Amino acid sequence: MIKALFVGSVVIVITMLAAAMLFEIAGRALRRVDAALERKSRALQTLAVLVIALFWILLVLTLSIWGWAGVFMYIGLFDRLETALYFAIVSFTTVGYGDVVIDENWRLLAGMTATNGLLVFGLFTAFLVEILDVVRFRQR
Repeated sequence: MIKALFVGSVVIVITMLAAAMLFEIAGRALRRVDAALERKSRALQTLAVLVIALFWILLVLTLSIWGWAGVFMYIGLFDRLETALYFAIVSFTTVGYGDVVIDENWRLLAGMTATNGLLVFGLFTAFLVEILDVVRFRQR
């Protein structure tokens, strides 16, 4: 149990730090794109900024899920990558079908994966709200 809590905590900290750094990089890139498109139509600016933001969110989500799947594989909880990815996605998104379960000694990792998913989705929400706020402010 202690091992699972430690591993889960380390993975959560790493994924949250990575997500925060990637969102900071995205913010800088979006400001550059916005400045480069300053003389273009507002609709084109808005579309470009939102598309880039959504792709960045997809990148962070994908890296987080692959990170959890990698941890599951490293620990030896799954012998197939597809199963590890499936379990990571189902846990990270808090769907939790229950058709794939992990060893009793490590089952706290499923809850920690879900907690990490909630935190990352919270970051996504904050990131999109900020992007939309900037877009709306610019349109005034």
